[in-house]
Amino acid sequence: MLAACAPSFPLGKRRAIAVERVASFPLLMMDAQFAVRRSFDAACRLAGVKPNILMESRTPHSLLAMAEAGHGVAIIPSQLQTHRYGLRIVGVTFQGRPLREPMLILWDKRRPQPRYVTAFCEMLAQHVKTVFPISRPSRAPGQH
Repeated sequence: MLAACAPSFPLGKRRAIAVERVASFPLLMMDAQFAVRRSFDAACRLAGVKPNILMESRTPHSLLAMAEAGHGVAIIPSQLQTHRYGLRIVGVTFQGRPLREPMLILWDKRRPQPRYVTAFCEMLAQHVKTVFPISRPSRAPGQH
């Protein structure tokens, strides 16, 4: 899970931000149908903070555009491509650990599995390890 904001937004210089801290900023959030939103809300409840939600949307690119314009901090999944926007990206943490969503492949046990399923799962896992997260935390000015 990542936080995206305009480079001038006062998030600090680190590459990660605690959920307790980011919750106080005006937040641009996916609506409650999205797993990233439910996970963020759960982390806020566990941390004992109420998020300052400015806007909700079903389209993550609307949130990124609002963040780029300086209206707040968009909370987004790492698989969202952000390279088209002038944003600072930082990881969101809870108790010092990154907030993450597990990925899985589901199969109905009532149906026979083709022989390629295991190989496909292994190849997909290797690919995901290589490319995720697509959006990575930005380096703050002066960081190397």
